[in-house]
Amino acid sequence: MAKLTAKQELFCQEYIIDLNATQAAIRAGYSERTARVTASKLLSKANISARVQELKDKRAEKLGLDAYWVLKRLKDISDRSMQAEPVEVWDPEAGEMVPTGEYQFDSNGANKSTELIGKHIGMFDPKLKLQLRALDIRNVRDQKEIELLEEKIRLMKGTKKDTGLLEALIEGRKAYEQNRD
Repeated sequence: MAKLTAKQELFCQEYIIDLNATQAAIRAGYSERTARVTASKLLSKANISARVQELKDKRAEKLGLDAYWVLKRLKDISDRSMQAEPVEVWDPEAGEMVPTGEYQFDSNGANKSTELIGKHIGMFDPKLKLQLRALDIRNVRDQKEIELLEEKIRLMKGTKKDTGLLEALIEGRKAYEQNRD
């Protein structure tokens, strides 16, 4: 991979501060007038995007951040947001806050954290729905094959006489006779 120039390295360092590519380009010394286009071109280069990812990974490692940490926090937020909190109002006679008997919870926090968890584990991926459907079809097919094999085993052991084929032939013959007339 091509080595970065000092200006490109500075761009990478500035970019991970706030992830604002235009401002990172300006802070790195590129022209303000063309900073947006320059930043876009810089981020499209493989060596620069690789360096940015390396810097992000180092920062996450230093802070002890990983997917588990994020998912744990999202789960905690979702759980906490779903807890019913009593609604209280000021009672001037008692001189304190008193419960109204109503409860509220943070639906926005619960929804957002649950959505992010779902996205992380791929629940909203259309490919996943197709894969699950294919799996369901395979499971049904496998179950039918198992049932057929079990039936064959019972027939081979002689525990049940197979009259299904004979009955189907008789019904078919009757239908043929009726249609022939």
